[in-house]
Amino acid sequence: MKHIHVQKNDWLIRVTFDLQEQKINKLSSDVMQELDSLLGDIKSSPQQVVSFESAKNNIFIAGADIQELQKIDSPEMAKEKARLGQEIFNRLDALPQTTIAIIDGACAGGGCELALACDFRLASDNPKTKIGLPEVKLGIIPGWGGTQRLPRLIGLPEALAIILPGKLVSAEKAYRIKLVDQVVSSAQFNVHVEQFLENLKHKSFQASLLKRRQPKSPLQKVTAFAMQTHPARLLILKKAQQNVMKTSKGFYPAPLAVLDVYRNKCSFEEGLKRELAAFSDLASTAICKHLIGLFFLNEQVKKEQSESYPQNVELPTSGAVIGAGVMGGGIAWLMSYKGLSVRVKDINWASIELGYQQAASYFSQLQKQRRIKQGAIDYAMNRIGGSLQFTGFNRTHVAIEAVVEVMSVKKQVLQEAEAELPEDSLLCSNTSALSITEMASVLARPEQFCGMHFFNPVNRMPLVEIVKGQQTSEQTIAKAIAISKAWGKVPIVVGDCPGFLVNRILLPYLNEAAYLLQEGADIEKVDLAINSFGMPMGPFQLADEVGIDVGYKVAAILQDGFGERMTVAPVLEHIHDKLKLSGKKGGRGFYHYKNKQIEVNELLYQADCVADSQDFSDQDIVDRLMLVMVNEAARCLDEDIVTNAGQLDLAMIMGTGFPAWRGGLCRWADSIGCDEVVKRLQKLHQQVGNRYEVAPYLLKCVEQGHGFYH
Repeated sequence: MKHIHVQKNDWLIRVTFDLQEQKINKLSSDVMQELDSLLGDIKSSPQQVVSFESAKNNIFIAGADIQELQKIDSPEMAKEKARLGQEIFNRLDALPQTTIAIIDGACAGGGCELALACDFRLASDNPKTKIGLPEVKLGIIPGWGGTQRLPRLIGLPEALAIILPGKLVSAEKAYRIKLVDQVVSSAQFNVHVEQFLENLKHKSFQASLLKRRQPKSPLQKVTAFAMQTHPARLLILKKAQQNVMKTSKGFYPAPLAVLDVYRNKCSFEEGLKRELAAFSDLASTAICKHLIGLFFLNEQVKKEQSESYPQNVELPTSGAVIGAGVMGGGIAWLMSYKGLSVRVKDINWASIELGYQQAASYFSQLQKQRRIKQGAIDYAMNRIGGSLQFTGFNRTHVAIEAVVEVMSVKKQVLQEAEAELPEDSLLCSNTSALSITEMASVLARPEQFCGMHFFNPVNRMPLVEIVKGQQTSEQTIAKAIAISKAWGKVPIVVGDCPGFLVNRILLPYLNEAAYLLQEGADIEKVDLAINSFGMPMGPFQLADEVGIDVGYKVAAILQDGFGERMTVAPVLEHIHDKLKLSGKKGGRGFYHYKNKQIEVNELLYQADCVADSQDFSDQDIVDRLMLVMVNEAARCLDEDIVTNAGQLDLAMIMGTGFPAWRGGLCRWADSIGCDEVVKRLQKLHQQVGNRYEVAPYLLKCVEQGHGFYH
């Protein structure tokens, strides 16, 4: 066999997956055919134990072949692929031998379903060992028996907690919820595996493993029995559906399809039929294709970055943050959470205290999610040290400036910090809009300086814009990329212009919403129309959340940089300068925030610059707000602010919450057609003005007959 190796002795068959010419194991059609053929031979073999293992480092089986999933173009094709997988794993499940999955590394999707079809599962404590069913992230559900075997093993509530968010759990968590039967040290993994396999020959050892899966105390037994009742099942599903609707607003059909599979209790065989039907309905949909496309987009960006910036980078063990506000505290939290010792510098202790509070609040959120224990929090918080001086900066490997968005202040702070840092350290600015090249003009080592723009809140937003100034070296960019990835972020390299990439595209959207208000649009209706489009927040909600003062400052920078098409809406100027509204943090903005009650701020309709009420259709609102972003995105691509449409789409999804199920901003525009986008922009240009003058890049796309994605 090409991809599966088999070793036998008188009592054991060892089946080892080793997909040729690939870094990972995946269950492609070829691998599944080999496995199917092998299972027939194993069934008639005299050995007592069969182990399923991997020859790859840090990988058991990563799942099905996603390229094959992408090629599914009909429910019938999807049904046939899932049916074959179910049948093969059913044959594995029915083997007369004792079967075990030996897991050292990622065990996801189809790999997890294979492991579930085994009698037992042994896992290493390798940090890379993650187990779960992430299919919903691709717009499908587990299709090879996972929806049926997982709840029968660990119970419906725990199964839903894994399947619905597409979550992978650590070996420790997997053992706690009884998804795996034993966890052993990765340091002597092979020794532990040999001993475990030897023990499996004995029925008493197997019985002890099976006994552990059963509830022990009377309370656990009563609870387990109650969970099997119909009312309990309905309550569990009801709560799960409420959570799904809260987090996804119903835009993602896969989690809802999972719940439908479980709606009524049924036999294992009937459950497989329901799973098969649901998988078949989902696998050829546009949403599934967009989410699979996003997966490949992520992989493509990683590849492009490794090819463009291939240097080996030594990761930092110490860091510093200059400016301890909300963003500074968030960045300090991230450094500390990732194991760095952190120095936080500001001009007064009140600001440093604010930074500490921000870091503590993020750790508190992790604790509520049971992702960290109090002892680890204490240890991490002790790694953060505050100072009014540059004490300790001479031992710092990476320093990030996060002071106020005033160029003169940033220049002074960066110049002072550079003088204290080691010569080989990385110095970055967290500015959201100001020129990196201009800041670098006062530095002695401008080649070691770049933008590293985190998005708020730091603990939730995955994007980091790596901003390349005119003198920034390739090595500096490579270092910033490597650090961002090590900290669990998604880095996108962007050019140096006002607002960089995301804010340059997003601010016209927020500004245009203000123009709609000025023309008589209803605040709440605008937000609802954009919510219905799939954005996590409407533009007025977002402006209040970010802070009107912050948004206005960035909008003013863009106006200075790009002129007429970025002219700040007079009503926004009125709200900021005259009404002094700051948004949610001040209790008033486009909405009133009081005692958890949120109401539209009716005062805004009374401004002299706001016209009488006018009815805009949802389509009018979507066109006004989305097409102004598409137009600016085209200009960014034309100016090489970002490498390609794929990286732009990834940045907008990760940085603004643009709906992933639509594939990204450029992918959405392509779904309409560039010719139609241009027609709508031309119409808006006539009706509204120069803010909608069609970008030359779009005209060229129409002329050449292609979209953002050629």
